[in-house]
Amino acid sequence: MIMIMKEVNNKLFQDRRRLRKNNNENATGGYNKEWMDIERKNIQAYEYLCHVEEARDWIERCIGEEIDSKSFEEQLRRGVILAKLAKIIKPEVVKKIFDAEKLQYRHSDNINYLFEAMKKINFPENFIFELTDLYDKKNIPKVIYCLHALSHYLEVTGFLHPAVKNFVGKLEFSEEELNNLQEDFKASGIILPQFRNVEAAVQKEISNSMANLTSDSEKKPLTEEEKRDLYYRENVDKIIKVQSAARGYIARKEYDKEYGNILKNKDKIIKIQATMRCYLQMKKYNERKKYFKEHEASIVKLQSMVRGKKARQKYLDRKSYYERNIDKIIKVQSYVRRFLAMKCLKELKSGKTTSHTVHRYLKLMGDNSLDFDYESEMEFLRELAIRKIRENIELEKEVNALDIKIELLVKNKISIQEVFHASKKKKKNAPENETVESIFTSKTPDKESRRKFKLYQNLFYLVQTNQKYLAKLMIKLNSIGSSQIKTIENTVMSLYGYAQNNREEYLLLNLIKKTIEYEVEDIHDINDFWRVNPIFIKLVLHYCRGAKEQQYLRDLLQPLIKSVITCDGLELESNPVAIYKNIIREAEFNSGQKPDKKYDVDAKEALSDEETKKAYINHLQKLREITNKFLDAIIASLPNMPYSIRCIAMELSTHFMEKWPNNQADVTKILGNLIYYRYINPVICAPEGFDIIESNINQIQRKNLAEIAKLLHNISVNKPFADDNQWLQPLNEYIAIAAKKFAIFFNKVACVESAEVHYQIDEFDDLAKTSNPVIYISPKEIIEVHQCIIEHIEDVETNEKDPLRIILKDLGDPVTTETSEKEIQLTLVNIFADVNDDGNSEMNRLYKKTKNMVLDIILIQNGKSILDALNRPTTEDLEYSFKCLIKQKIIYEKLLKEKIEQERKELENPNIKLSTNTNPDHDSNDNNDKPNTNEANENTNPQDQDESENKKNLTKIRSESITQLKNITFAEYKKMTKENLEKLEGFRDIKKENEYQALLTIITKEIINKNIHRKQRIAEIQKLKQTIGNLKQKEDYLLSQKTQYHQYIDGCMAKLSDNKKPKPTIFSRQYYYLKKLEKEGKVPKFGSYQYTAEQLHKRQILESINGVNQKLYGAIKFTISSDEVGIFNIVAKAKLFDPTEITITLDELLDARYNEIQTLTICDGLAKVNVNLLLHLINKKFYS
Repeated sequence: MIMIMKEVNNKLFQDRRRLRKNNNENATGGYNKEWMDIERKNIQAYEYLCHVEEARDWIERCIGEEIDSKSFEEQLRRGVILAKLAKIIKPEVVKKIFDAEKLQYRHSDNINYLFEAMKKINFPENFIFELTDLYDKKNIPKVIYCLHALSHYLEVTGFLHPAVKNFVGKLEFSEEELNNLQEDFKASGIILPQFRNVEAAVQKEISNSMANLTSDSEKKPLTEEEKRDLYYRENVDKIIKVQSAARGYIARKEYDKEYGNILKNKDKIIKIQATMRCYLQMKKYNERKKYFKEHEASIVKLQSMVRGKKARQKYLDRKSYYERNIDKIIKVQSYVRRFLAMKCLKELKSGKTTSHTVHRYLKLMGDNSLDFDYESEMEFLRELAIRKIRENIELEKEVNALDIKIELLVKNKISIQEVFHASKKKKKNAPENETVESIFTSKTPDKESRRKFKLYQNLFYLVQTNQKYLAKLMIKLNSIGSSQIKTIENTVMSLYGYAQNNREEYLLLNLIKKTIEYEVEDIHDINDFWRVNPIFIKLVLHYCRGAKEQQYLRDLLQPLIKSVITCDGLELESNPVAIYKNIIREAEFNSGQKPDKKYDVDAKEALSDEETKKAYINHLQKLREITNKFLDAIIASLPNMPYSIRCIAMELSTHFMEKWPNNQADVTKILGNLIYYRYINPVICAPEGFDIIESNINQIQRKNLAEIAKLLHNISVNKPFADDNQWLQPLNEYIAIAAKKFAIFFNKVACVESAEVHYQIDEFDDLAKTSNPVIYISPKEIIEVHQCIIEHIEDVETNEKDPLRIILKDLGDPVTTETSEKEIQLTLVNIFADVNDDGNSEMNRLYKKTKNMVLDIILIQNGKSILDALNRPTTEDLEYSFKCLIKQKIIYEKLLKEKIEQERKELENPNIKLSTNTNPDHDSNDNNDKPNTNEANENTNPQDQDESENKKNLTKIRSESITQLKNITFAEYKKMTKENLEKLEGFRDIKKENEYQALLTIITKEIINKNIHRKQRIAEIQKLKQTIGNLKQKEDYLLSQKTQYHQYIDGCMAKLSDNKKPKPTIFSRQYYYLKKLEKEGKVPKFGSYQYTAEQLHKRQILESINGVNQKLYGAIKFTISSDEVGIFNIVAKAKLFDPTEITITLDELLDARYNEIQTLTICDGLAKVNVNLLLHLINKKFYS
């Protein structure tokens, strides 16, 4: 009996986890009395997970496949692995395994296969789970228990070997897994089966089965020991529970007793512990103190040795660190020296500048002659670019006129003779010389004319730099719909020099910004923006069509547009009716026969045609695909987008968001309207007008581009297609998706630095320039602007003391006789900065020369001030330094002259006659470039003569100064400088009484901003060169187009004038008809053909004859003849009515076909003809 109990206990408790007490006390200092129950539940959960892994491992070994432990339960529910297991046990029961990924009810068939297999092998039914236990997850532990029992049963009966392995104590699971499992059991109320006695239970069932098979006579009575053993085996679970409860009770009782004693004597125990710890610490302290007292001298010596060693080691480490980082130390020292130098630089910026500080930092500025030559070169290139722009505009107008006339010729909109005479008209009408005296020419050099000329210089400087005047004027003209707005728009681009340098581009952007500011103020509702026609949009369009700004659009859109127009057979028409009719028209024109299809249909009938429906779907698919390519390319081009359009977008967004901060979506739509619809869309719709492509495009190609542009526009404003474009409504879903991408792009476009930061320009920029700004404008434009400002002065400026009103009052009424359209060079002058303009030119030159001399002196000799440096005596060392400086200047001057001369040869076009040579080193002595000196003088104005004279004087001064400097001493150079300063007394606040501190302040500002201005000028020169290169390419293209157009016109004349026609067949009706005409002397120049109405009706050319029966058509004759190019006479003769004649042109027929007119009434309403078939007949007879 005892041995059996021990055997049962050993088997039951092998590999079990021991109960562990939780030592963590709760917040009150107590303990958890239920720790044994908690730990027992953890053990049950742990053992269950081990049994699950045992079942999975057994199935893997049986079917020979790996099973993921994480998805083991779901795989059991799908029954696939159970069906495979059943196939191993009883192959004949498994027919087809349903192996779908998603759990379906058909998976229950797989589970049923296992039920059937277990039934076949007589597996005890009390171990078998229900289908819902597994499929509905009602009792998964019972399923695992069944698998364990099945493994033991198969092992005992010999079906499969071996049974499940024992993993208890060999696996580890997280506390989270155990807790989650316990919560699941608690929620479902499932009682775990006893896996430990599963083998015994199986043995018992097998024994019972065997016992049931034997007869009652064969049964043997059991002994007491066997009965006891059988009782233990049958009640093993109850025995385990009793033992666990007994052990738990005993353990809790002992623990409560021991813990109760501790709590009862808690204070005494703490006091005893504290006393013992204090005693031990005091004992240890006294022993150490005694030891230190006995060895005090040794300890002091040891401490000093340790401190010495540490100090020496620290010194050696620092020395080694310096040696390893010698380069870095040198760099730090340079930073320190730079810091000391920056102190002096701060003094320069503070405004309290001394000559000593300038002496130290003068090398930051270098030779200022370099910047003067940069400005000279830049002015030369700018004038060249503006001249080329104007000439290209005129040339482009001429080419466009010829292009239009040739296009009309192709469609027979005008006659060849008219085209020919129009093309020669420009050559015959040479421009005549001006005969009316003007204040802008040299024919009226009186004092009053000069005064008015200089007032106009002041007026246009004021209008150019104070953008509020033009902004208010243009907004007023635009609001009242005045015709003067067009004149002002065209003049603006001349006033700002087509934005060819940073200053003019900056000012033009400021004008656009100012108009945006005023117009946004006038808008009361953000939705009103779509109902007004703001003037700043027109300015943006003018600005963005310049040669410099189009490079971005060319790089972006040229490959995309070329891919569209070069795609053979591409058609994006979205209207089903138009697609249907186009198919019919093409069939008629190509075959010469009328199709059986009905022509006038509605959209529903058109889509019922399979060919039309297929074409419609294909068109929409292609449209979306191509539009998406355009969209992606536009978004990817953001880094290359010009700053100007991004700056305008930023200003537009800023002003709208300031006024309507909660309308971000509406502001984004407005940005889309500006960036796409106003800036990019016109280029897509008319690429040939922006030099994107070099050839003309036909009607279908233009229609394709228009469809793409329309879809992009709706995307840009996030507007789905409505009923007016119902055939594009299938693309509305695509519009909603693409609009989000476009909106992000538009907001990124508007994120850019300010114009002041980008161009490095401030309000003092003009004062630092070495020359006044110049514009190129015609006298007629000047007078028109003057007249327009006077008419609307109350809307532009109401203050009587405003500079604009003062200048207009001095000017008086505009001169109406100024009608010349030839541009002049107008130098802009700020009258309020320099009133005495007559002497300023000379004074400016003297000022620049003197400033350079002062720079040279301060560079060589130091002093407290400019006057102190001039008064100090010179030495031999200073004289030597001066000679070296002069040698460097001579070499540098020579190199600069060679560089500018080389660039002049590369960039100057001999076909362009420059009014003035802006580069002082450009000496145009070639008289071949000037055909008539007298004529040139007549076409120049006083200002041109002054500028030309100034340039000559300036070149002379520079060359003389360099020559003189070779022979003078430093003392003489200082004396010359003092004399020049005395002449400049009072100019720009230069005064001797403050030791010329004003001049020193100006020099300081130039030192601070030297590099910024130099980089800016270099960048402007590079942009001007690029612009001139683009303009040259455009000019070459336009000239070649002009030549080709003339050749085409001449070819058309030669081809259409050829009246040699093939002779008709002998003895034919046409043969006798022509013979009759020859006898009468009435043979038309380009031929004549006669048909009966019956013949024309059979060919379906003739639709009907009013009031005539078809049986009589054979008696009616129609004659078609041509005696002039493109003009046809149609005569109808019959006995039924008087001869009727009509003259019809090829233009009218083609125009009718273009306007989709199917039938045309001729001969005063007598007959109706099919337009397409009549054209086919005319082309065949007269042009084949």
